[in-house]
Amino acid sequence: MIEATGSQRDAASVLLNLSGYRVLEAVDRADGSRGMLVASTATEAACPGCGVFSDRVHQRVRQRLKDVPLAGVLDVLLIRCRCRFACAEAACARRTFVEVTEEVPARARLSTRLRQLLREAVVDSGRVVAEGAVGHGVSWWTVQKVLSSAADLLADPDEVAVRCLGIDEHRYRSVRFFRDPATATTPGRWRRYEPWMTTFVDTATGQVLGVVDGRCSSGVGSWLSARSAG
Repeated sequence: MIEATGSQRDAASVLLNLSGYRVLEAVDRADGSRGMLVASTATEAACPGCGVFSDRVHQRVRQRLKDVPLAGVLDVLLIRCRCRFACAEAACARRTFVEVTEEVPARARLSTRLRQLLREAVVDSGRVVAEGAVGHGVSWWTVQKVLSSAADLLADPDEVAVRCLGIDEHRYRSVRFFRDPATATTPGRWRRYEPWMTTFVDTATGQVLGVVDGRCSSGVGSWLSARSAG
């Protein structure tokens, strides 16, 4: 028997390299970005309410999300063809449900691998948030939201045995000016705001231990004094 030894995916799906999806259509957009219509290769999914697998497709919906740059083209826009399955369990209160994958979570606007790339661009490469946003074709508050989500998942620093502590500061956006509320009696007075943040890391593993606002000694000292001796 002769069997194919190469990839069973089409060329476009191989180039996209999005696990669990196949490319149905690809077009160039007027703004220089690329639009792709992709669909999941899964034929069934488990209901989040009862856990019973179903292959009954109730309808197909489309969801827009941004993905990583492909072949140097920024803002690769995926238009995902998503299945809404009908639950096969009659006793389940959830009649239909939308498939969710590791690469595209529920109600996501960015693919998981793009979120990882944005996080690495700031944390590992030391780029400011605004620079990382421009380089990947997203808004700066999108990158800041990704960083905030990552900070919420940080482990308790008191439970990590740190041999060598690293402290780094960086400005996550451009300088801003604001009216000082304390000088309300002096209209037109502006104050300069430097948007800095300080990050604490374990230099042996690269694990982020904490993030504080600003770069003054009081903020750094407060974080260190709150830590255990270990």
